[in-house]
Amino acid sequence: MQRRTFLTLAPLAGASILGGCLPHPQTIRVAYHPWIGYETLLLASQFDWLPSTASLSRLGSSSTSLDHLRRGEADAAALTLDEVIRARLAGLDLVVVMVFDVSSGGDVVMVREGIDSIEDLAGKRIGVELGGVGEMLLDQVLARVDLDRDDVTVVDRAADQQMGTWRKGELDAMVSYEPIATRLRDAGARRLIDSRDFPDMIFDVLAVRRERLGAVDRVLTDVIRAHFRGLHHLQTNRQDAVYRIADAQHVTERVVAWSMAGILLPGIEANRNYLSRASRLFDAVHYMYPLFATEGEPPSPAEIETWVTGAYLPRELVT
Repeated sequence: MQRRTFLTLAPLAGASILGGCLPHPQTIRVAYHPWIGYETLLLASQFDWLPSTASLSRLGSSSTSLDHLRRGEADAAALTLDEVIRARLAGLDLVVVMVFDVSSGGDVVMVREGIDSIEDLAGKRIGVELGGVGEMLLDQVLARVDLDRDDVTVVDRAADQQMGTWRKGELDAMVSYEPIATRLRDAGARRLIDSRDFPDMIFDVLAVRRERLGAVDRVLTDVIRAHFRGLHHLQTNRQDAVYRIADAQHVTERVVAWSMAGILLPGIEANRNYLSRASRLFDAVHYMYPLFATEGEPPSPAEIETWVTGAYLPRELVT
């Protein structure tokens, strides 16, 4: 169960509308899964703002979305930036074309009583979902006080295991994210530090298979425009949007509100900045690549620039 896959116990069978056949030009197939930052696509679909040649597939997890990309059953997918980098290292040539959201408190280190500072984590057992952004956040937190993993005991705990492990008292701290963080708090944990202390590090993005870009350029821009219409509805008709998202995720509106409080949702101008050179998103790519690469020379700055583009952002928006 990877990052961004909470609430996948909701019935999603039959939700996919992707086909395995080769797509026609200017027909785009987009895979995503239930995560608050991606639900602008849900809103766009419900209000019929997507172009007729765009197909959405609401899947159970990011790993399933990546499987669709690898098999050629999806042209684009909503993923975290670290997932894009890992996919590229595995040979899947993806290009980031839009930023859905940036974590700003949604990723958090929760601790038991008696742990009052990062230094107090030394010698403690810390649960974290290895292979995801939680692992990256933990490294950043430890480095802030010159600790590393040798100074703590890291225990791999996927999101669906964290509450059970915490209740058993097996861990002193947990790296988690909303809404699980709130459930941990209700079980006695308290927040030590979160992604607000590490701004512009954890991104959720829309990534497209490079070989499909030329064939889907116009409809891709229309899909991105539909996302921004969904974002506008979320911002201007919050109650309606939260109700729709809660209904789709089979959770309460309160849970959706908790999740929204931990992310930033950049508009189109902020997207232009993130997707331009020398942005914090590029800084994040440069930081993460060495963490995941096991061999070979790191890519040059010029090569990394080809992994991200703002060329498909719409010039104008319709609200």
